Amino acid sequence: MNRTAPRVALIIASTRTNRLADLVAPWVHAQLQARPDLEVDLIDIRETTALPFYDLPAAPAMARRHYTSAPERALGERLDAADGFVILTNEYNHGYSAGLKNVLDHYFAEFEHKPVAFIGYGNVGGSRAIEQLRQVVAELNMVSVRESVHILGIQFPAIREGGATAQAVFDTLHLRLTAMIDHLLWWARALAAARDDPANPVG
Repeated sequence: MNRTAPRVALIIASTRTNRLADLVAPWVHAQLQARPDLEVDLIDIRETTALPFYDLPAAPAMARRHYTSAPERALGERLDAADGFVILTNEYNHGYSAGLKNVLDHYFAEFEHKPVAFIGYGNVGGSRAIEQLRQVVAELNMVSVRESVHILGIQFPAIREGGATAQAVFDTLHLRLTAMIDHLLWWARALAAARDDPANPVG
């Protein structure tokens, strides 16, 4: 793996048909692709519908990389190849999507000892969903980046309008997104080196 260019998986969490993520994700993806210091892989949870709801005989933390289906293996290998994650999450009913939770429940080693950052959208910028996710990723032995990006409900109409109106909203988020990614990459490099260290006692 090329450690000078960490691979970042951008995960779209919402599975709804008419979702704001379809308007936000292209902007985030473009910002990531424009950076020469990372590689990006776009993972859409809506496209993982072949992954059944979690019902495995052993917890993923115990049965590491034990895949029981081709879709589970395909997604697991993409997650495993990532050095860090950016999760673009909706907030519905003060929480995040069942599809995202199902993916997080299916894997462990693929996430462990890697950093994750969050972009949220909702009435209060997805902050409640993000706070819940910080607890979940801690149990996966991940590091959550302090900075996050929040898109408020009052900004939705401008984003849906598109064009210069949407770009004006994204421009206000650019500095925060840049700071978030900078810190994500710092952690990605540090943790990749630790994972590669043969003296690492926890593997």
